[in-house]
Amino acid sequence: MKKTILLLLIISSFSYGQTKYDKHDGLISEANDLRENGNYEQAIVKYKNALEILIPNSSSPFFNLADCALNLDDLPLANEWIRKGVSIGGAKKIYLEKYKGFSKIQDKEFYKKIVSDYNELRQTYFSSIENIDIYLEIEKLKLKDQFVRKAGMYLDGYNDTDYHNAVQAFFKAKRENDTIKTKELKKIVFHKTDAKYTSITSLLMRKTDSLNVERLIEITKKHGWQERSWIILWHQRGTYGKDNYIWNYFKPLIDKEIEDGKVSRNFWRPFIEHKKSHHHKK
Repeated sequence: MKKTILLLLIISSFSYGQTKYDKHDGLISEANDLRENGNYEQAIVKYKNALEILIPNSSSPFFNLADCALNLDDLPLANEWIRKGVSIGGAKKIYLEKYKGFSKIQDKEFYKKIVSDYNELRQTYFSSIENIDIYLEIEKLKLKDQFVRKAGMYLDGYNDTDYHNAVQAFFKAKRENDTIKTKELKKIVFHKTDAKYTSITSLLMRKTDSLNVERLIEITKKHGWQERSWIILWHQRGTYGKDNYIWNYFKPLIDKEIEDGKVSRNFWRPFIEHKKSHHHKK
């Protein structure tokens, strides 16, 4: 499947003329495959080449490169790229602490120092943001987006920590074949909102999504497409391809961004796959 996706990327890049995103995405795909197959030295080269082309809206390539370095016992290189993952890639502290590849270095002095330097590293990231007010407003929209999706969980008495701990304990219990514990945790991990709250939470979600996308259109008209706001648009996927004010605005705008090499050619893939999946279910 991954090879098919890579082939499609290569074909599309030749068809339309390669953009920096085409080159970056192709290199990241190659690097990920090399890493999964244990070709860590080659993967590091590919990750570095990709990150020289552009800085994505993700810290994963930085941390994946560091993971390759750790597998080669190259601690100085790992230290460098974990730090870059925060200072350049913008990794949040929870991702830094929970990234699977770093589980084996939690007690290493260099890693503890990175965690203690987190605030300074994160400040470096924020200093590189061109329009901090718009950045913060997009973050506020995303927080509202996530809050309404967790409202039912909150009303039922579970908080984010409860859920996070339950997920970790659930998979641990599954690995240990502890069926009693697994069944007990299932009600949190696969939480379903109490019926008395569903109409309220559904309405709140629809209204919030509508207000969020309307504000996103205003922001985009004034400041251009904001890559970190993808999740706001994703939650309009149910109407993707339809003739409405959302897609009549965003579809041509983002198509032009893709054509100009400012957005990845993969942008629409999840929307298209969701539409196909939804169609098949019908």
